[in-house]
Amino acid sequence: MKYRFQYLESVPTLPSEAMVRGSFVHRVLELLLARARDQRTNDAAREDFDAAQREFRLRDDWRMLALDTSDEEQFWESSRECVRAYYRIEHPSEAQVVELEKWVSAPLGEFEIAGFIDRLERDTQGLVVSDYKTGAPKIPQYSTDYFRQLTYYALMCETQMNETPHSVRIYYLGGPKDQYTRQQRVVSQVVTTDTLEEVRNTARRVFGAIESGKATGDFSTNVTKLCEWCDFREWCPAHGGDIGNAKAEASVRVQLRRRQVGLPESA
Repeated sequence: MKYRFQYLESVPTLPSEAMVRGSFVHRVLELLLARARDQRTNDAAREDFDAAQREFRLRDDWRMLALDTSDEEQFWESSRECVRAYYRIEHPSEAQVVELEKWVSAPLGEFEIAGFIDRLERDTQGLVVSDYKTGAPKIPQYSTDYFRQLTYYALMCETQMNETPHSVRIYYLGGPKDQYTRQQRVVSQVVTTDTLEEVRNTARRVFGAIESGKATGDFSTNVTKLCEWCDFREWCPAHGGDIGNAKAEASVRVQLRRRQVGLPESA
């Protein structure tokens, strides 16, 4: 159902602070780790934070947050704390980066999966697919969805690079600084033939469900507590909403915000 709202109905959404913060912190770390290892200094990190800040101030998603002065400062400070959390995990000069924001893809029969790997690194055992999460750490058994996402990237690496990453890894950068250990902030899962086959089967199942939904108009819903944070909840039939109103009502909301912050209306 979320796929239908997002990709078939093309219902626009407003950006969230969490989403923009995640993009911003990823950008800071991308700039820092793109430097030669001996140039990833503390001064460089501050320079890259400032550069990313200048870049984001011009972006529509940042401007559409419409933060007041106090909330804006809180946003930047929480982002700095995420970067500090990264430093508590590792010094950037120690990161064995193979590639950043690497585009990968893999055919799976009738369809193809593709995406950007935030960080592909190498340790003594081989390749590792890594990602940063700016939320508070989750214990490994509650990181299943994240691991599945990264295992898709491992599958794409296997196809595109003829080398299978041995692990997927999550760096959690959010939460109070003194509450979590490094072990809690860095969680990994081994990539096996079984986990790769699982994501292949899941992708095929989801593709089949989407194609069936397109043909019948019946898109399944999954009602959980996470519905409270879904952009499309008010129009979701599982919550008594009307899909037919979604695009028009959401478009009005987005255009009002754009005008509010001085942006031209989108097409």
